[in-house]
Amino acid sequence: MRHNIENGINNEYVHSPVMWREVFDFIAGSIYRGDGILVDATLGEGGHSEIMLKKIDKLSVIGFERDREILAVAEKRLKHFGERFRAINGNFSKIKDFLNSEKDINYILYDFGISSYHMEKSGRGFAFNTDKELDMRLDGDCKVDAMYIVNNYTEKRLAHIIYTYGEDRWARRIASVICKKRKIKKITTTGELANIVLGAIPKRFHVRNIHPAARVFQALRIEVNNELTAIEESLNDSYKLLKPGGRMMAISFHSLEDRIVKDKFRRLSKGCMCSKEAKYCDCNSEPQVKLLTKKPLRPSEDEVRINRRARSSKLRVCERI
Repeated sequence: MRHNIENGINNEYVHSPVMWREVFDFIAGSIYRGDGILVDATLGEGGHSEIMLKKIDKLSVIGFERDREILAVAEKRLKHFGERFRAINGNFSKIKDFLNSEKDINYILYDFGISSYHMEKSGRGFAFNTDKELDMRLDGDCKVDAMYIVNNYTEKRLAHIIYTYGEDRWARRIASVICKKRKIKKITTTGELANIVLGAIPKRFHVRNIHPAARVFQALRIEVNNELTAIEESLNDSYKLLKPGGRMMAISFHSLEDRIVKDKFRRLSKGCMCSKEAKYCDCNSEPQVKLLTKKPLRPSEDEVRINRRARSSKLRVCERI
C-alpha cells in the first residue's frame, strides 16, 4: 500500500515512517532547533531521515543499517541530499565503535522492529502471509537462520523463546507440535510453519484479525538477529555521544523493546549506571539525562487510520544533561 506522507515529500514511496511528526517536534523543539547531526540508528528505507532532511535545512544525518540490501534502497532514496547524508553499514549495537570520533551528535533516533521492506520485499521469510523460505536474517553476522532454529532447537528451548520473545501463552503446545511435525518432514517455509502454528492453537482461542503465528514469527526473528541484546548494548553507549541538550528518541513496537527503553531511560535519569541484573545499586552518580516523556507517546488516531503499522508504536524521549 502506498501512502502520501505529506505534500512535497516523496509521494511515491511505499513506506510511511511512524510518528514522524512527533519526532520532528522533539528535534525542532530542542535547544539546537534542528541544527546539527541526527544519528538515525535504524535507517531502514530512510523514511524518517528523508522527512527530517527535507524539513530542516541545517540538519545532517548519519544513518545506520545492518542489512546491505535495504541500505542500498535508502542510499538511492537519499542521495540527492549530498553531503548532508552519510550511511554506515553496521549494527547499531556497535554505535560507539563507529562514532567514537564524532563529538557533536545532537539527536539520536531509534525505530525498532522490522521494516516494511523486510516484510514485503526481502523474500527472507519475515512474513507468515506468503510462502517463503524460513530465514529471517538481517545480515551475515547471524549465526543461525529461522529454519535451523525450527528444525534443531530442543522442544524446551523452542518453547522458551516463543514464550519469552513472543509472549505467547501457547508456547509449550506450539513447540511440541513443531517438534512432532519436523520428525515427519523438515519445516522449510513460512507457509508450513504458519499452518502448523494455526493448527496447534484451538480455534476458539484464535484472536480476531491477529494470526496465531504472529507471536511465533516475532520470537524467531528476535532470536535469529539477537535484537534485544543489540538494543541494550546500543542504549548503554549511545547517550554518551550526545551533546548536552541533545535528545534521544526511541520508537518501540512491542512490550519487550519498550521495557528495555523505559528501564534504561529511567536509570540514566537517576544516575544509575549498573546493569538491570544488579540487585543493589550503589552508583552514586549524577543524573545523565532528563526524561521528556514520563509516559510514552502514542500515535494519533489519524495516523493509525492511514498507517496500521503505527497502531502499536510507543515513543519515549530523553535529553542529555
